[in-house]
Amino acid sequence: YRHFLMVYALSTLLAQDLMGNHNDMLKEVLAGPTHDLGKICVPLHILKKTDPLTRSERLFLEHHTIAGYILQSYYLGDSKNFSAMAARDHHERRDGSGYPYGIHLDDRLVEIVVASDVYDALISPRPYRRISYDNRTALEEISVMAEKGKISWEIVQALVAVNRKGQPHYSKCIVSLDKRGIPPPDNVYGITVDEETQ
Repeated sequence: YRHFLMVYALSTLLAQDLMGNHNDMLKEVLAGPTHDLGKICVPLHILKKTDPLTRSERLFLEHHTIAGYILQSYYLGDSKNFSAMAARDHHERRDGSGYPYGIHLDDRLVEIVVASDVYDALISPRPYRRISYDNRTALEEISVMAEKGKISWEIVQALVAVNRKGQPHYSKCIVSLDKRGIPPPDNVYGITVDEETQ
């Protein structure tokens, strides 16, 4: 529940900085708390697992994007609804390396949800690592995503500016490429093992 609220709040701040009072901002605000709704279809033992996931567990987890899209499309009565699209696409990346479809994400609003989701996942407790990322290291990890073309630099600048309480304005924010933070040890996020290794 905390993650939903954090993504909602951060998406709202980023959308406000990047888009001002644009009409699309309301769509963004409403999508934040429902982006991970599909996780209700993922077995709890997978969500709470502390060891690396097996391939079949990884597929279950990745399915939450499609499940969230279907649930929201159905209950909102609109498969093009932004909340449904954000649920489906919030693990896609600009370079096509995401899931569920591996599309080249080109939707600024969804990308705001992506940045908010990744940032909160890094700084929050998670079963797959003992310690959360500190703020600096989390921002460095997201900067690495931008360096690799997975996320827009403009959104990273806005995220850094929000962390600096809006000073300077995101468009003038210079993001350091120096890596001074230390990622937490024993992080098994993204590691997949064969079924027989478990």
